[in-house]
Amino acid sequence: MRESRGPGAVVRRTDARDALAAALKRRLTTEPLARVTVTQLTRDCGLTRQAFYYHFRDVQDLAVWVFESEVAEQVRVSACQDAWADGLVRLLLYLRDNRSSTVAVLDGLGRAGLERFLFRQMRPVTEAVVAEVGGGGPASPHDRALVVDFYTSAVLAVVLRWVADDMAAEPYRLVGDVELMLHGAVRESVARLDARRVTPVR
Repeated sequence: MRESRGPGAVVRRTDARDALAAALKRRLTTEPLARVTVTQLTRDCGLTRQAFYYHFRDVQDLAVWVFESEVAEQVRVSACQDAWADGLVRLLLYLRDNRSSTVAVLDGLGRAGLERFLFRQMRPVTEAVVAEVGGGGPASPHDRALVVDFYTSAVLAVVLRWVADDMAAEPYRLVGDVELMLHGAVRESVARLDARRVTPVR
């Protein structure tokens, strides 16, 4: 693995980031984030401290990057019209299987930061729900965005409560319940918003 050692050197950014991410995840299985040091991580993967600071401000910054990169991937691969529930299950399973990273990111981002991040990641899932059960959503782009944002916030509240409850509930059952509630509610919301539309006064 090459690092930047001069003006003409090649920096393999992806390799370095991935190596540091893997080292951090191994460390987090046995110790809390607060005890993990840059020296440990660079020694674990054969990099210099300079290489670490080229990519990240500190260990917490690395933890947030790992979480954001991997969570985004978990959602993206399944957030399509015929598999939105799979995307949500995949997200919950990732959070539970990587509990130490999730807790570390809670410390790094804070609840508000985590909410903003998860909202961005979960919105495509909700868009898929609206497209699937709402016939594409309300005719008005404004109303369609309102429906997507409203139900994204509702699903996010369920996810955050699940995290706060130590991720105890079974993800498949939880998502099944959410799916059951969303289908009727989204369909009704779309119908009501479309029915409310009136011809603009000239």
